[in-house]
Amino acid sequence: MKKLALFALIVFTASSCVSSKVYKDLQAKFADLEAENTTLRKGRDGAQAAEEVAQARISNLETELAQLREKSAQVKSEMESLNSRYKDLNRSYEYLLENNNNLLASNQAENKKLVEKLNKLQAELASKEDSLRTENDRLKKLDANLQKLGEAIQSREARISELESAMARKDSTVEVVRQRLRDALRNFEGKGLTVEERNGKVYVSLENSLLFPSASWTVQAEGKKALEELAVVLAENPDLQVMVEGHTDGDAFNGRTAVKDNWDLSVMRATSIVKIIVANTGVSKANITAAGRSEYVPIASNDSPEGKAKNRRTEIIITPNLSELQEILEIN
Repeated sequence: MKKLALFALIVFTASSCVSSKVYKDLQAKFADLEAENTTLRKGRDGAQAAEEVAQARISNLETELAQLREKSAQVKSEMESLNSRYKDLNRSYEYLLENNNNLLASNQAENKKLVEKLNKLQAELASKEDSLRTENDRLKKLDANLQKLGEAIQSREARISELESAMARKDSTVEVVRQRLRDALRNFEGKGLTVEERNGKVYVSLENSLLFPSASWTVQAEGKKALEELAVVLAENPDLQVMVEGHTDGDAFNGRTAVKDNWDLSVMRATSIVKIIVANTGVSKANITAAGRSEYVPIASNDSPEGKAKNRRTEIIITPNLSELQEILEIN
């Protein structure tokens, strides 16, 4: 536009003092400048279209980009205002060109002011475009960060899915073992034996009336049969962790042998049961533990014979292999 303005001044000056041929040459150059001006306007329109695309992308970012969207919207508004002012000035300039024979003589000073003003507006527009490019760069960085965050979320979701699958397999194992034990020990239900699932584990509870004579840790024949059936199920699942807990009532035990009290008695009973279970060679000895709990984990009051009978029990606690879950948790 600056070239166009200068050329207009030359045309005005030359129109009164040069030949027709020179004037036509100047007119041809003027046409070239007009074409160049059109190309520049297209470039400006392209820049405006790019700015609108950037604005559309900004509107889809998360709330943390609100300040950038507001600033970008302000830039857009300013650019539209500048473009509007630019168009007004351009229309005025075209009007002057159409009437150059009369208007240039009287409006040289005004044309100079318009050119200066137009140059200033172009400089402001270039500055706004630079600002927009800077914001676009910042948005690209934010896009990259959001992409990384999305990848991290997808990775975490995959780990959670893996953990849920492992949990589901564990729960399935628990349910299969529980049902298998119920089927295997069905003949002993109602004789002081129960099978139930609690907290992701299978509990086989045997009352001492099925297992031991009073004050003894020698397993009776009927109890031995139940334990042998249980061992068959454990042998089918060698990865299971097994805890055998002996429990007594609150009555004091005064033994005259190495077994002196309820602690000793509960441990000896648990050990006797473990020996019967591991007699089945399919049961992993490394996965079974004997423990004595004495009278300190009652399930009923020791104030009645019935309550004491419930407390005199052995609990076999079966836990699925949690190594897979542990590995996933350690990786996470």
